[in-house]
Amino acid sequence: MNNGNILLDVKDVNRRFGGLQALGGVSFDVRRGEILALIGPNGAGKSTLLSVVAGAIRADTGTVTFKGERIDGLAAEQVNRRGLVRTFQGAEVLRQMTVLENVMAAGVSHAQSGILSGMLGFGRAAEVGRQLSTTGMEKLQVVGLERLANANAALLTAGQQRLLSIARALATGAELLILDEPAAGLNTLEKRVLAEVITRIRAKGATVVFVEHDLAFVSQLAERMVVLHHGRVIAKGVPEEVREDPAVIEAYLGNTELNAARAAVEPVGDRPVVLTVGDLRLRYGGLTALDGVRIEVREGEIVALIGANGAGKSTLLNAIAGTEKPQGGTITFGGKDLAPLGKEARTGAGISLAPEGRALFAALTVHDNLLMGRYARVRQSGVTQLLWPRGSARAELDAVLEEVLDFFPRLRERLHQQAGTLSGGEQQMLAIGRALMNRPTMLMLDEPSFGLAPQVSREILGSLVRLAAQGMTVLLVEQNARSALQVADRAYILVNGRIVADGPSQALLNRPDITQAYLGWESEPRSAHDDAPLKAAA
Repeated sequence: MNNGNILLDVKDVNRRFGGLQALGGVSFDVRRGEILALIGPNGAGKSTLLSVVAGAIRADTGTVTFKGERIDGLAAEQVNRRGLVRTFQGAEVLRQMTVLENVMAAGVSHAQSGILSGMLGFGRAAEVGRQLSTTGMEKLQVVGLERLANANAALLTAGQQRLLSIARALATGAELLILDEPAAGLNTLEKRVLAEVITRIRAKGATVVFVEHDLAFVSQLAERMVVLHHGRVIAKGVPEEVREDPAVIEAYLGNTELNAARAAVEPVGDRPVVLTVGDLRLRYGGLTALDGVRIEVREGEIVALIGANGAGKSTLLNAIAGTEKPQGGTITFGGKDLAPLGKEARTGAGISLAPEGRALFAALTVHDNLLMGRYARVRQSGVTQLLWPRGSARAELDAVLEEVLDFFPRLRERLHQQAGTLSGGEQQMLAIGRALMNRPTMLMLDEPSFGLAPQVSREILGSLVRLAAQGMTVLLVEQNARSALQVADRAYILVNGRIVADGPSQALLNRPDITQAYLGWESEPRSAHDDAPLKAAA
């Protein structure tokens, strides 16, 4: 290929954060005038890579070349002035300004008007103002927002705010536009409009790179793809090749084998229903996170929620835990409506959440982190029990602590060690142990194997089977879909905030079309109970 056709060239980029290798020898190029998608499962290193390319963080080693000039080591504003601009997952519009003023503000640096003349209004200031207004209207026409030029930006829908952020990026004079999850949370119509806008931008001479988890959107728009996994490029090429690559399928679905653990799970039969979620709807601003979700979980059952990042899995757990407030639908736990209960009351009622990222108190010891998991229960015995546990409350605290330490013997060995000094697997054990200190009726786990080595992942997920054998009810969100299906009794597959399939885990695991449903390469929805080949809901 003619090197003059390469606009951006990333070569052997490495970046570490402490002991984490976020990027390992990443190399790829972007050709002038193309639309390239950067994809990969959660934690693959995509955001870190974007930050390196855009100048927000520096690579440890490697080079980034833009239009033949090395830009690694330049500050973000210097990179931007050279014609490379990045948008972020949040639209971040200037809410007190009009739509046109937002775009004009983004173009000020490109216009190179002097600060003093701009403040005092003399010299080129008036002319520059007119130029900014004209350019702003041109960029709004590109994204289809020209009719809303004088509207307050805060009144735009989520989809319109995303389009406005793109118009602002164009106003900087960008030759290369990098979009970070532009379709996240948008509905089908908004995604269709966004795809048309991106195509129009490319037709006007710009080059587009975008990170996106909605692979149906990616598949219809990208001309080439680069796939990251654990900080390394595992595939690149045209969509037809990438979507059939075994390494890509394995990266999204996982390859951890847990058949021995799965065999230990007994059928739950007709056990009582512990949790019922009915027609749950939840929006963040204008973004739809959950759209009519229905699930049920029975006593002593492991139920998995699987789907690509951004599908709504974590949002569903947070809604059940009370940290997110739905706009519609019902959540019933133990036969009681959870709507009147706050998050602390829900913990006291027997719901524990081990969150994504573990959220440990790094400076506290393992012992103190575990005690924090008992807070809601002890508080029910009276405020003074928080400071000086005594009597039956103290005896129960000691008993449950012993149960957790017996379940995770490694935590007993490190009881007085700071949590921040533990290994990743030990920290995950501590996060689960802290949740178990509540003696919950139902344990919810968000990505318990994230960032762990396969052997450690097997150990963590295998522990859930042991919990279920003791009667614990488990609701599991897990990026490694194959592993989740091996340990769970049943599973629900979410795509764009909707349930697209559910059923016994083994049946879902054996379906040849589960890859299509999970990766979301297709865009037409099917009934959640349809036995025909699954296609991801748009």
